[in-house]
Amino acid sequence: MKSSRQILGLPVMSIEEGLQIGEANHLVLNQRGAVDFLLIKDRMWYLGLKTVPFNTVQGFGENALTVAASSTLIPVQDNSQAVELLEKGFHLNGLKVISNKGKILGAISEYYFDETTGNITGCQIIPNDSESPAGIIPRKYILSFGLDYLVVEDGVESKLVSELEVTVEAAPPAGYKRVETEDTTEAPKTKSASADKQDDDKQPVKALKHFEDQQRQYLLGKKVTMRILADDGDIIAEEGQSITVEMIEKALAANKYVQLTLNVRE
Repeated sequence: MKSSRQILGLPVMSIEEGLQIGEANHLVLNQRGAVDFLLIKDRMWYLGLKTVPFNTVQGFGENALTVAASSTLIPVQDNSQAVELLEKGFHLNGLKVISNKGKILGAISEYYFDETTGNITGCQIIPNDSESPAGIIPRKYILSFGLDYLVVEDGVESKLVSELEVTVEAAPPAGYKRVETEDTTEAPKTKSASADKQDDDKQPVKALKHFEDQQRQYLLGKKVTMRILADDGDIIAEEGQSITVEMIEKALAANKYVQLTLNVRE
């Protein structure tokens, strides 16, 4: 069992070539409550992020993730299923938690998943009246994963745990049950072929823009865990500072945005 923070920032290693081929940048979730893809920043980051299907990751180690070969990496724009999930914008960290009786309990600050199936096993909650996590909501008390709320059973506050039990799941790997997009993305017959092609080209760009906007919103207000410096020595952020829009723009201009995203806390 792993938490999202244990994965993000880890190097991705190719077993076949014995090379580091990138680093984990983002977990792409579906609304069944599972990880379907990982977004990877590789050496050609300037051409965009790559995707790795969850079921092709061979190891979630303490120091690295392993895949069979560098050919496992697929450009986001070439992965229609990942694009569809990114466009939906489902995420867990920062998501509000509400009971099935309509009581808002707090917000998610972390989540855990099974390395074999990709299924979410629990979500850490910070109550409304606190700045610290109260515990973890086990999966069995989660009723639905929504875009606006995580819906849980009423009275879940008394069922929180400090650690999740490791169990053997019978569900198949999440990567084998992804949402099919062929029927829903078919263009109306009245459109010309060239118009269809233009729409297809725009779709990945919109999805990536949506993901970037979400990532920035998530960063705002978080605390920086180390001093971030530009290559010329200019200070982008001091340890303990809260992240602002200006700080994000400064990090982007200095090509230090990834370093900033990997060194934050609540």
